[in-house]
Amino acid sequence: MLKLVSLILLLIVSIGNTSVYSAEVFLEMKRKGFRKIPLMILPFQEGSGKNEAASIAENVLRADLERSLVFELIETSDIGFIPTSEGAPDAQALAKASKAGVQGLVWAKLIVNEKEWVLESYAYETSNREEVISIRISGKKRLIRNMAHRFSDILTLHFTGEKGIAQTKIAYISDLSGNKEIYVMDYDGANKMRVTRDHSIVLSPRWSPSGKKLVYTSYRSGNPNIYVLDMKTGKKKMIASFSGLNYSPAWSPVEDRIAFATTKDGNSEIYSIKSNGSDLKRLSFNKSDDLSPTWSPTGNKIAFTSDRGGKPQIYIMDADGANVNRLTFGGDYNTSPVWSPKGEWIAYACRNKERRLKVCADRADGTQSIVVTESGPWDDEAPSWGQNGRELIFTSNRFGKSQIFSIHLDGSHLRRLTTSNPSNNISPAWSPR
Repeated sequence: MLKLVSLILLLIVSIGNTSVYSAEVFLEMKRKGFRKIPLMILPFQEGSGKNEAASIAENVLRADLERSLVFELIETSDIGFIPTSEGAPDAQALAKASKAGVQGLVWAKLIVNEKEWVLESYAYETSNREEVISIRISGKKRLIRNMAHRFSDILTLHFTGEKGIAQTKIAYISDLSGNKEIYVMDYDGANKMRVTRDHSIVLSPRWSPSGKKLVYTSYRSGNPNIYVLDMKTGKKKMIASFSGLNYSPAWSPVEDRIAFATTKDGNSEIYSIKSNGSDLKRLSFNKSDDLSPTWSPTGNKIAFTSDRGGKPQIYIMDADGANVNRLTFGGDYNTSPVWSPKGEWIAYACRNKERRLKVCADRADGTQSIVVTESGPWDDEAPSWGQNGRELIFTSNRFGKSQIFSIHLDGSHLRRLTTSNPSNNISPAWSPR
């Protein structure tokens, strides 16, 4: 009865070199006629010249906009454009850029004073020669990258109407300290920071919808219990400590409840509980193992893993446990579902014919199924969605130790987010905006 649970926990806990089996905007971009928004970034300035910090901010902005796949970055040399030493384009420059098909010009100036660094950020629409963004973003020197991320999100919102994801964070598990602890990094892998010191095994961090809390499983007291961590104060509260295993927690979209799996009944069943540990409700009733719940964006449905059909597959039920339907039918091992932010897709780890784990995704209505990550002698698992619904992060051991990667839903633009070091990094969770 607990075979599936034991397999899943072994898969998560054994952070070794091998595993057990050693959005709609995006879709629009794939349709005929979609054209990326052409932008030109003028050299960032600092004082009378350009210095290292200004270059860092410019390069971070470029990477953000390129990663979005919404923008096409036009180089000044491509159209014979010569930026001025002041940085700001004049009317003639805007007219030339417009004639070359550039929709927007972007630049920034870094100002350093005794108390703070200020990134004066500007954007122009070339068609009407109009300045559309003028904002001062300030902070300490160590926050230069964050300033550029914020500018990126402002640009994305203005030119697309969609909120950007450059300021989001990724929580994950690393054994860098010798124990399995939670770390947090920027969405591009920078600024890694340890946030737990349980000196034990920590599993499956998940962000609250507000981004202010993390829920996770920890063995800090000996038994795998579920905790909620306040990211601002660092305070943690144990909310589920039932006899047996308590694991794979997931927040509801309105942050009022947490669904999780527990073996307190003998086999693994799914329950929900308030974030203060009260009002426990059982959602699944089955002699097989049910685990890894994930809420739909509306909060009306929960997808989960179950081996009630003989092999682990993905199922969907109402949030109260009613109306259970099977989603996946391909393959003999599908687990760890995560619902996309807009509700169209459910990503999960699937096992292929070579008995290797890959990232797959099915439409929530069951009409389409795709394999996201490429075939190869490695395992890809534990997917998590970015809030734009176009990008996923996941764990892979394709280069030896387990590391965290990002990829777009069509399998393009694979990026490694954690560097090569002695540690394994697994179980990523992408924060909300």
